[in-house]
Amino acid sequence: MPEPAALRPHARFQALHAEASRLIPPDKPLQTARDWMGRPRAVGPDPAWEHARELATELALLTPSLLGATAFDRLARGMGGRSAEDRAAADLLRHASLRLLRLSARHCEDLGTGAVVPFARDGAAQGVLFGRFAEMPDGQLVPAGPIRVLDAEATAIAQGFVRTGGRGLGPRCAEAVFRHLVQRTALAPQRAPFDPHGNRIDHLAARWAALGRDPTEAEFARARVLAGVETAVETLISVGIAEEHGLAPLARAYRWIAALMVETIALRGANGSARVNLDAVATDLDARIAAGTCRPGTRSLFDTLRAGVRRAKPAAGTTASTDLDKLVQRIQALRAKTVEQGCTEQEALAAAEKVAELLDRYGLSLSELDLRQQACEGIGVETGRKRRGPIDDCMGTIAAFFDCRVWAETNPDETLRYVFFGMPADVQASVYLHDLIAMAFTSETATFQAGPIYRRTPSGARRTATTSFQAGLAQGIIHKLTALQRDRDSAAPGGGGRALVPVKESIIDTEMERLGLNLRRRGATRRYVQRDAYGAGQEAGERFEYRPGIERGC
Repeated sequence: MPEPAALRPHARFQALHAEASRLIPPDKPLQTARDWMGRPRAVGPDPAWEHARELATELALLTPSLLGATAFDRLARGMGGRSAEDRAAADLLRHASLRLLRLSARHCEDLGTGAVVPFARDGAAQGVLFGRFAEMPDGQLVPAGPIRVLDAEATAIAQGFVRTGGRGLGPRCAEAVFRHLVQRTALAPQRAPFDPHGNRIDHLAARWAALGRDPTEAEFARARVLAGVETAVETLISVGIAEEHGLAPLARAYRWIAALMVETIALRGANGSARVNLDAVATDLDARIAAGTCRPGTRSLFDTLRAGVRRAKPAAGTTASTDLDKLVQRIQALRAKTVEQGCTEQEALAAAEKVAELLDRYGLSLSELDLRQQACEGIGVETGRKRRGPIDDCMGTIAAFFDCRVWAETNPDETLRYVFFGMPADVQASVYLHDLIAMAFTSETATFQAGPIYRRTPSGARRTATTSFQAGLAQGIIHKLTALQRDRDSAAPGGGGRALVPVKESIIDTEMERLGLNLRRRGATRRYVQRDAYGAGQEAGERFEYRPGIERGC
């Protein structure tokens, strides 16, 4: 007998399930589906009829012939010459039983017996599950065919067939449950894809459809928060379904939501985000169309909405925009020079102070109108790391020092990246400061590892010593930047280049709403540290010596 693990691959069960299906007379499930639907198959795509045919096939598989044999019995008897694994799997399918299980996060209950049973979850949805389950040699239940998650009505129908002693579910029960599922879909098709109580997009569309007016900006913001690749595709598909069933107000609401999601995803991509983008939406749609689970017209709708996306840009040719371009170019040139030369922690802080001075000086020449004509932008910074490190504790302080926002993302390869978002010059300055601090971490860590604390640390604890030093370095830099920011604000209370900061923050907050982002604060990661290494890092981070060379570089 093969090991249990060898019997569990779902691919083997699926392949044998397909073989058993070919042993059924093809007209049998077709006639059953026609009886359930009350009509023949429509010309063209007919998802409801295909759903009925699939359930009718499953019913035919578990229904015995006049001689008492099911398709699985015939399959098992014809396994001569097959591998031991195939024969064992076929035997499991032959003895699988129809069950009604309630799966929760904590346990799985057999509603026929009331007993808690071992269940191989493998990502199964929680709820009441109905279908054929095979009992493995170790006692665990695994799906032996398509499994349905039942609603309250279907569950009540199945429970009506439960006999005393437990496993009394058979073909008559399956026929009653499957008929109910088919007729619920066929007679009320709008209910199949529409779940306003359990689906956030359906809930929002139902509210908008009942408004009798256009949604407000606050209501639009709720749609932007839901924007993502999967949710955008789901909404685009829902537009076509609602139109097909003549639900014009609902279709209009879905179209609004889809348009807002497409715009939001485009804005995020244009502002440095790599987590979601419109190309990914297009790829998902194409895959679903090829698989037959999405109407081709959905891609046309997406292309239309994508073509309509426009991003506001600042007015060109004004004195303010010319000065801004010069300032941005100056910061970029300084960043390129510093990256080439490298820097220490003291030089990084000195450069940060100098760039802040440049920004404040630029702010003196701005009016509120000039500021509002600027468009926010975002720039992504790759870390190349899959795990957070001490330097990540600095990200929020870097962004705040230059009046920006910052958020973390995970790339498809699971590496971390950060996106700085705000006014153009401030974002450039934030990225510049990030690069400076990253280089300072490299140089200061190298200095520490050449020093006495590291040398006297046992080799098995040196990694912890390095992390402890970097944790202290991060806290020292955070404290120093916070002090510099405090001095910067107090130097010009209510005036100077900092006078427009509240206006700037309101502009950024408005643009963040358009991106559909609700940022949550994340504090520094708690770490066990070596006290002396941490102290050395904190001391290095709090040292500051102004370097005129940085000023000359500006």
